[in-house]
Amino acid sequence: MGMFDWVHFEMDCPLCGSKITGFQSKDGKCDLMTIEPDDVEDFYSSCKCGAWVQFSKEQEIIPKPREKSLTKEEVESMGFVMAVYNNESK
Repeated sequence: MGMFDWVHFEMDCPLCGSKITGFQSKDGKCDLMTIEPDDVEDFYSSCKCGAWVQFSKEQEIIPKPREKSLTKEEVESMGFVMAVYNNESK
C-alpha cells in the first residue's frame, strides 16, 4: 500500500518557469493511484529550483450532529454501499 496518491495536474513553476509534475495528495486512499484535483482538498509538489507549490481549499463545513440517526436507506442514498463480513473461517 502506498503513502499517497498522484494528482493529475502539472504547471509551470511560478518562480523559475520549469514544468512541475508529480503532484501528490494524502486526501485519497493513498494507494498510488492517479486522482483528479477536484477529488482532494490539498495537493503539492516541488520544483527542481527548490520551490514548494501547494494547492489547498477550505474543507466542507461539518454539519451539527443530527438529533436522530440516519436510516440505512438514507445512508445508501448518499452513495454508501454496505458490505458484511463474518470473522469465522470456513
